[in-house]
Amino acid sequence: MELIKKHKGLALVVGLTIILVIILLIIFSSMLFSTGKSEYGDRLNNIVKIEKKELDANKKELEKLDEVEKATVRTQGKIIYMVITVTEKTSKDKAKEIAKNAISKYEEKVINCYDFEFLITQNEILDKDGNDIAYTISGTKHPDKENISWTKN
Repeated sequence: MELIKKHKGLALVVGLTIILVIILLIIFSSMLFSTGKSEYGDRLNNIVKIEKKELDANKKELEKLDEVEKATVRTQGKIIYMVITVTEKTSKDKAKEIAKNAISKYEEKVINCYDFEFLITQNEILDKDGNDIAYTISGTKHPDKENISWTKN
């Protein structure tokens, strides 16, 4: 006790350091150990469920088009990802139209709930000099917006 009185400043620093270390351990342990919550938190609580067969049907509809070589459709969280590979004769405008029509295949409640992400690519097309002239465009549609926002290329 006499030692603490003699070194009040040092005792105060040691006491505050111990309190700080305890607080940091509590914070660290709460961050390190999961509480069992979803990785998306509560953002998906009222989400409209999409059946896999609905996604597969949309994929098949896309692949039936003459302009489309291959398509994939998947969901992750509140986003529907569509990757569409178009033929070499398909223009960018036609590819954008295909994407817009792909959204219309879903029910209104799905369109108003999910973001749509598009990646539209062409297989390699070479010009006379051997340069690749195929395009890749990406687009996003937010549930609150009417139109798809496209990259500038």
